[in-house]
Amino acid sequence: MRKGLQMYFLVLLTLAVSSVIAFGQGSTGSLSGTVVDPKGAVVAGATVVVKNVGTNQENTTQTSGEGTFNVPSLVSGVYIATINAAGFKQAVVTDIKIDVGKPSSISIGLEIGSANESVTVVGGGELLQTQTATVGTTLTGRQITDLPTASRDALDLVLAMPGTTTVGRPRQSSVNGLPKGALNITIDGINVQDNLLKSNDGFFTYVRPRTDAISEVTVSTSTPGAESSSEGAVQIKFVTQGGSNDYHGGVYWYHRNPALNANYWFNNRDLAPDPVTHKAPQARILLNQPGGKFGGPIRFPGIFNGKDKAFFFVNYEEYRLPEKTSRTKNILSTQAQNGIFRFLSSSFEPGNSDTTCSGSGSTRICSTNVYAAAQRAGLAFATPDPTVAGLLNNIRSSVNGLVIKDTGDPNVQQVSFTNVGGQVRKFPTVRFDFNLGKNHHLENIWNYQQFRSSVDFLNSVDPAFPNFPNYGSQDSNRFSNSTAWRWTINQNVVNEMRYGILGGTSLFFAQVNAGQFQNQGGYSLGINSFASGGFTINSATVTNAPSRRHTPVRQFNDNITWSKGNHSLNFGGNFTRITYWNQGVTAVPAISFATSATLDPAGTNAFSSLAATQQANASQLYYVLAGRLNAVNANARLSEDTLKYTYLGDLESRAAQKEYGIYGQDSWRIRPNLTLNFGLRWEVQLPVEALNDTFAQVSYEGLYGESGVGNLFKPGTVAGAPSTYALFGKGY
Repeated sequence: MRKGLQMYFLVLLTLAVSSVIAFGQGSTGSLSGTVVDPKGAVVAGATVVVKNVGTNQENTTQTSGEGTFNVPSLVSGVYIATINAAGFKQAVVTDIKIDVGKPSSISIGLEIGSANESVTVVGGGELLQTQTATVGTTLTGRQITDLPTASRDALDLVLAMPGTTTVGRPRQSSVNGLPKGALNITIDGINVQDNLLKSNDGFFTYVRPRTDAISEVTVSTSTPGAESSSEGAVQIKFVTQGGSNDYHGGVYWYHRNPALNANYWFNNRDLAPDPVTHKAPQARILLNQPGGKFGGPIRFPGIFNGKDKAFFFVNYEEYRLPEKTSRTKNILSTQAQNGIFRFLSSSFEPGNSDTTCSGSGSTRICSTNVYAAAQRAGLAFATPDPTVAGLLNNIRSSVNGLVIKDTGDPNVQQVSFTNVGGQVRKFPTVRFDFNLGKNHHLENIWNYQQFRSSVDFLNSVDPAFPNFPNYGSQDSNRFSNSTAWRWTINQNVVNEMRYGILGGTSLFFAQVNAGQFQNQGGYSLGINSFASGGFTINSATVTNAPSRRHTPVRQFNDNITWSKGNHSLNFGGNFTRITYWNQGVTAVPAISFATSATLDPAGTNAFSSLAATQQANASQLYYVLAGRLNAVNANARLSEDTLKYTYLGDLESRAAQKEYGIYGQDSWRIRPNLTLNFGLRWEVQLPVEALNDTFAQVSYEGLYGESGVGNLFKPGTVAGAPSTYALFGKGY
């Protein structure tokens, strides 16, 4: 016993000092029951042996004076319970399913007879759960693999469970109407959400559980116990498959082919026919998901036989999706691009030679030469800007040969085309289980997931026009690891200690750099400042802000279960540390061509002969074509190395947050049909702590600035002082 305690504290100390530790959730269940004789009287002192069917791992206990027993901390799976008592036949209960976070229960009636005789009860688990008030649902085995999901993401299985509501795509789902921050999603006891976005994007896992790698998913939606209610009112728990004494495996290939799909109606209407098929191009969805899984005992012939001792499970899956997405963009008409602003009017009479009208009635169209109007007003910019003109010519050339359609406004046309991309994702999962003697179990589950894409259609960062240089993809390498040690100290006391880590850097639009903006003169030109008739011209820029971030979560928890008489006591503690790193940069300055009657009235007054709406639109077209800018937007960011501002430099932010808690709970089985659960959890979430000197803060008075405290909504009141910002500093 002393040697075992020394081993326990040594491993605990090693895990504590080898990493920064954090929150974890257990991944085991329990089995309790009652043993009675033929007359219904309880049988005390009966020996109960619970054995895992897959690994033959056994747990032994005895019934209490009230005929009850409890076996805590059982790995999810199928078990057999064998009950022996003097003067009674041996009873065997098979097909007992143990689920994560849920107590299972059996009731055994012994028959008088010799111990050499046995009575077998198949499927002895209670259908009505009376051991806990937790409301939840569990899916296992073929329920997981046979439910059709196009993504093969096991989280999508939760969409079909009671209480889940989906508005839009699966990622927007909620459970019981609770906010996203109320969800806690774990794989093998380790939180796998993106903790940077959990409060508004909680129904999402950074590491994706795959359906062929998962053996069980349990959703607890109400009244979870004190031991499993950390970080969320709703607990979604996934358990990775493990190996057994038999070798099992499979190879699969899921294929989705669009050969028989009808084309999108708008594609048929808007896109030019393909010269080969003579049909409008189709946004093909050709999805391939090959993979395989294999598990069993670890064996090295002549060296080591892992039967009943060591097991492995491996799953590898790929997700290959060639993508095509149709885009419709607004471009300037040929006349507008040449400086001719046109509008429909049945009554407007030109006031000078810059504007002419033709036709009659509702089809009467008037045209104004914006360059001539600018020259008449004596404006300095009265000719086409060469950079803007070059960009507009490039746009027109890129859509040459496509179907260009007129809109309801004579200055704007629309063109539709198809952008091509693709995604490749790889999902390896490896699990090892070791029975280190009768009383020790060690497990380790590792996930490493690779995400690659050609362009990021999700965030609309595909090229603005065919083959344009500005685009970005979204790529990441993600990983998680969960290690647990379960020690059966004696038949009534079990301790489980778990450590895990989640991490991986996400790159958003890493291709974006100044070179992508050469066709815009090294700037992001705001040609989308022009709008007419409800149609806004599309910019050539889809993004100017590449970034990358990493939010690793390191987790540790320890739980001890003590069965004493009719009581099952749980005690434990958690500690969480989430760190955050983000790097953002603006590749090039952005130029705005917006008109301003206050800052630049001359540019607007040059078109004063037109009606108010036409005056605004014509002047805006002139500003864009002539390159009459009103602002150049750029930034200077604080360098974490020099603590000096760098023009168009990157900003690196580093922060951390800690959370810890302790809990205690008692499950008191007062009678075989009555259980009282009560417990207490104390949990603290500390404020965010800065890890570098790139954060700034302002005082309470500074929030109100020159208006002064309490005068935020009192225009004209100047009772304060300009806001000043101070360095936040490390450790704050």
